[in-house]
Amino acid sequence: MSDIAFTVPELNLLLSLVHLHGAGDTHAFKTAFGYDKVESNMREPLVEKGLVTVDKTVRPFRYELTDAGWRAARPALTEPAQTGLSKRTARIIWAVLRDVATHMGRTGIELADVYAGQPVEEVEPETLGDRVLSAYRELCGERPDWVPLLALRKRLGGEDRSEVDKSLVELHAAREIELIPESNRGMLTDEDRDAAIWLGGEHRHLIRIGER
Repeated sequence: MSDIAFTVPELNLLLSLVHLHGAGDTHAFKTAFGYDKVESNMREPLVEKGLVTVDKTVRPFRYELTDAGWRAARPALTEPAQTGLSKRTARIIWAVLRDVATHMGRTGIELADVYAGQPVEEVEPETLGDRVLSAYRELCGERPDWVPLLALRKRLGGEDRSEVDKSLVELHAAREIELIPESNRGMLTDEDRDAAIWLGGEHRHLIRIGER
């Protein structure tokens, strides 16, 4: 396990640079992974930890892994998968997997060799909270946005209403989601009102997962 804990955005930038052989700019990120903006929550923690440097004398800025960044990247790959992974993260990880596959082809290593002697990892069963997050992402796509709870409940199908509400409250308390009222109450249908959840002394009609 890595001695340094990474958020999903930090891991995105770290592994992007690994795939780009240690250095790149937003043009390279766009070509390889489809994103062309490096947000501060991706960049600043890695710079502060001494894992990435940023050359601001050129446009676009150029990002480069330090020696410490290279060393931190490998154990980070052994960390348990985090929830709320975006399509951006999936594309980055897939690119790194292709790099591994290329290395295996060059060295003659087979997948069977990689897994030989390794214990089978037990997969944790999917929770209702996991299904809530998955349903949200199916409705919203890659870019986080406010989604009506009515649409979320329909996506979840026959899940027990009280259990869904319990999961929503738990996810909200853990700050994995945000729940707010609809400001324009005139837009609400009877179905929207029925789908709302009572929380903090008010009915909340919309859900959003922050970008990670």
